Amino acid sequence: MRSMAVKHRLLSLTLALGILSIAPAHADEDIDITLLGGDTTQLNPGFQQNQNAIQVNTPNISSEELRLDQLSGFEVFHGIATEESGLGPQFVNDGCASCHVQNGKGSVRIRAGRQNGTSMVIKVAMRGEQGEDGAPVDVPGIGEQLQHRTVDGKSLYRLRLRWKSLTRRYPDGSVLELRRPHLTFRVPGVKKRTIGSSLRMTPMLFGSGLLESIPEQSILDLSDPEDSDNNGISGKPSYVPDRENGGFALGRFGFRASQPTVAQQTAAASFLDMGVVTELFNPSGLPVEVSEDDFYKLVVYQELASVPPARDQTAKRVTRGKKLFQEFGCSDCHVMSFVTENEQYTELDGQLIHPFTDLLLHDMGPGLADTRPEFSANGREWRTTPLWGLGFSKIIGRNFGVRATYLHDGRARSPEEAIMWHGGEASKSRNAFRKAKKRQRRALLTFLDSL
Repeated sequence: MRSMAVKHRLLSLTLALGILSIAPAHADEDIDITLLGGDTTQLNPGFQQNQNAIQVNTPNISSEELRLDQLSGFEVFHGIATEESGLGPQFVNDGCASCHVQNGKGSVRIRAGRQNGTSMVIKVAMRGEQGEDGAPVDVPGIGEQLQHRTVDGKSLYRLRLRWKSLTRRYPDGSVLELRRPHLTFRVPGVKKRTIGSSLRMTPMLFGSGLLESIPEQSILDLSDPEDSDNNGISGKPSYVPDRENGGFALGRFGFRASQPTVAQQTAAASFLDMGVVTELFNPSGLPVEVSEDDFYKLVVYQELASVPPARDQTAKRVTRGKKLFQEFGCSDCHVMSFVTENEQYTELDGQLIHPFTDLLLHDMGPGLADTRPEFSANGREWRTTPLWGLGFSKIIGRNFGVRATYLHDGRARSPEEAIMWHGGEASKSRNAFRKAKKRQRRALLTFLDSL
């Protein structure tokens, strides 16, 4: 079975590294996950509880030159793009940090005007159409994303985001209010019914170099597209165009695993969110607007940023919640642990990490579906979101007035709401949580908050 394969692999790894000597049935449960990023975990108490924890370089940085390269990326990432530096003429926001507040999440809202941007993005495509490689077909005159702001201060497409409330009741009588987004927009000259769309929020940016370093075979070993073991989990890999090397590569980044590397994800976001052209992502053949040196610094800034630690892992409620996380089947998709391989950076090589993802696509049911398939993913399928740093996102948010939200479109205002939106392959785990006693639900949520 899939879950046993994970446990056997982890047992072999931990024994090989001399970390633990434990029985396979308890491998996941007993591993101390405090060092979420292995040796890249930031344990300096001066950084742990503030916005700098995921911006400084990893504590195991190997050279002064590399340390300075990573730190120099801060200025590029937090800089404001202008018309002179490549912004626009249409864009979503004017800087990486304008959406990823202190490398974390942004606010879930749509605001018009030159000075009032949004950190949400709206992916669009011609509904019911896909290219030969599975790529969404661009909306004529628009591309693959709505860039609703302009350098002259206009706001395009009449964007409006509203929320519809829903109520869910637990068997013990407790009530939870959920919300569903209702997005409307208009594209001149294109009929509304012909456009598929997908509302996306900005994720936290840390650990990306480690996710890139998870061996492809370790991910494929977890894949079971036909559900051959009949456990209801049918994760599948997403293969997407590799702009740097040609052909296709395993997708790892984005809510639908649509980008294979940190560099390509960065280049795509630069172009689609800011209209800034890079060598790696230039679909229109325009002059490149980012120097090779600046782009390198932007990428290495993300790849070698430190990872926050998990907290309070010996607390009774946390350990109980961790056990329930596995008993409910959450860890079947949110796989706790991997060992990395990286030939370029010794800092990222051979690290036992705990990202809580399998980087595979899963059917999450009709409640989370949208109308924009993307490469291997249909409208119901999403990449398993890494859970490391889940509680830390609230720390950053508090410092900068940004409320942490969850799921691909930010509809969930708490991890509890996110769990209750899970459907499809995750229905069994959601139902186990729903039927659990209140103290058990609290324990599981406490564990998630400790990550």
